[in-house]
Amino acid sequence: MIEFYNVSLNIDGKEILKSISFRLFKGEFAYITGPSGAGKSTILKLIYMDIFPDQGMVIVNNYSSAKIHRNEIPYLRRELGVVFQDFKLLPDRSVYENVAFALRATGVRSKEIRHRVVRVLNEVNISQQRSQLPDQISGGEKQRVAIARAIINDPFIVLADEPTGNLDAQNSREIMEIFERINRKGTAILMATHDQSLIEQYPHRVIKIEEGRMVDE
Repeated sequence: MIEFYNVSLNIDGKEILKSISFRLFKGEFAYITGPSGAGKSTILKLIYMDIFPDQGMVIVNNYSSAKIHRNEIPYLRRELGVVFQDFKLLPDRSVYENVAFALRATGVRSKEIRHRVVRVLNEVNISQQRSQLPDQISGGEKQRVAIARAIINDPFIVLADEPTGNLDAQNSREIMEIFERINRKGTAILMATHDQSLIEQYPHRVIKIEEGRMVDE
């Protein structure tokens, strides 16, 4: 489903990744771990093709980093869900509109938008806050909205970049339970995190990165 073949990347003369190779399979849950600056977020950016390797190749479903055209990247990203540590919600739009926005951009009909948004808001237990703005809800609730937005298009995988980094322990556990439920329904999860306690509580495959190199799996 996702394959890295000897991927290396340099940015501004600095080696960010060196000869990274791994495969992620359909429906799998895996962590990318390592210290800050190890290259975890960079791996996620390579998957949604925000950046491209200097050497090697990234394959995501039928898309290859070596062959994809710029106008194909939006179609690739519709097959992925991405969740960020800082939520990246639109501050002037309600919870409902933040999630619906991802569908409006792809031309989905209004009736279908309503049905799908209500469904995913219920899935992440945030439907009661649907009319509130992001600055009116807590950090844990913001992350629920971000997850709802990520799964609204029924992606084959959700990429999560330190999704519990700004949350307390209780909210972190609740967010992890949501990811577990999403995964049990068949959606793959690839999560970048340095939180070892979460990995111990919710054990899955671990891909460890240090100084841009894959050191353990």
